[in-house]
Amino acid sequence: MVSIWVESIGRCHEEALELLAAAVRDCPDELWRTPMWRVQASEIVGEVRDASGKPVTDPAHREALVQRWSTPWSVAWHALEVLDYDLAAELDPWSPPPPFAGKPHWQTFTSLPVPWSQPEIRGYIDYCRQRVRDTLSGMTEARAVTPLPPAHRYKGRAYAWIVTSLIGHTTAHATQIRQFITNPPGSPDVLG
Repeated sequence: MVSIWVESIGRCHEEALELLAAAVRDCPDELWRTPMWRVQASEIVGEVRDASGKPVTDPAHREALVQRWSTPWSVAWHALEVLDYDLAAELDPWSPPPPFAGKPHWQTFTSLPVPWSQPEIRGYIDYCRQRVRDTLSGMTEARAVTPLPPAHRYKGRAYAWIVTSLIGHTTAHATQIRQFITNPPGSPDVLG
């Protein structure tokens, strides 16, 4: 029997994923590839590489690739890949599902030849819904208190800590996309 706490966490994850799904579904095609904010090149960790894996030296091409970081497709991908990865948390093997498997990860997004489509991202949302259900259905007290291994960025924290924090992370990125598509660039500022 699943505890009320695990069931509640599952419901919160479902709500966060539904917020993301609705934002992705409602994002007009003309905004899907539009940066939601200006990204400074210094915010990108590592080299900016093109689809062939070569470093990009042309300033205009580099700038265009860096701006992908804040597009709805990239932000949604990031939210999902973090959720998916952190459910495994270096405690279990991890690989994203097709078509994301074997491709650049979000941190190397500039080398992706073309942005992910809305149907691909919606498929990843459905996949993550099932991953959350599977993860929580097997949650035990012992699993929840397991320290994250040294390879994880939050090494030493309890596994339950990362599983619960993913709700806020997913919700925050869904909200960014929703705000952007509700008040896109060039629309009248309703506050001011």
